[in-house]
Amino acid sequence: MLLAYFDLLISNPAAWVALMLVAIAGIISAVTVHEAGHAWSALQLGDPTAARQGRVSLNPLRHLDPAGSFLFLLVGFGWGKPTPVNPAYMRGNPVTGMAVTSFAGPGVNLLAASLFALPIRLGPLPWNPPLRTIPLLGASPQEALADVFAYAILFNILLAAFNLIPLPPLDGFKVALGVLPREAARGLARIERFGPTPLILLILLDFILPFRIISSVLEPAVNFLGLVIVGEPLR
Repeated sequence: MLLAYFDLLISNPAAWVALMLVAIAGIISAVTVHEAGHAWSALQLGDPTAARQGRVSLNPLRHLDPAGSFLFLLVGFGWGKPTPVNPAYMRGNPVTGMAVTSFAGPGVNLLAASLFALPIRLGPLPWNPPLRTIPLLGASPQEALADVFAYAILFNILLAAFNLIPLPPLDGFKVALGVLPREAARGLARIERFGPTPLILLILLDFILPFRIISSVLEPAVNFLGLVIVGEPLR
């Protein structure tokens, strides 16, 4: 986002600041509920590790990661502080438990986006498409609140979609290991020994190549989820 709207910073600093304010609010809401969702889900399955560290909380300071938050502002996707999970504590199959706990983060993001969308769906707030208009400036309180909700919806959906990419260390990797047939899961699990390297390479390629690999995957998913949750595409 910072890169895409650098021209706006030069031409209209006030508009750029307004955009950053609603973006930061959206990022905070998305990361907070995402990581709290992981912690809460793990606790329900019998793992108290995150709860002992105070992560079953809606206090953003317990969940924000500086680097991940900055990347969100820079390019539109990022991460929060990883929630500690110990599958050895979980009841039942630990692979299934990890899949459920991993999905809980994106799942809670989609639930949060749906809750933010309710006033828009029901009519009290208008739909102000994020990133298409300048938020907050010259708006009525109702329009300003609609802007804040729109960016909260956008970033909750973005965080959910990004984290469901089946690469380590993203949630989608553990979800895939839990739902794929055994042989397919074993093949995918071999990627884990490379750590976050494949994901980092994809992110770097998005900056180097004339086309963006991650964006080409995320944009259709984000637009589809926007249609389902809000009734409108988001990008």
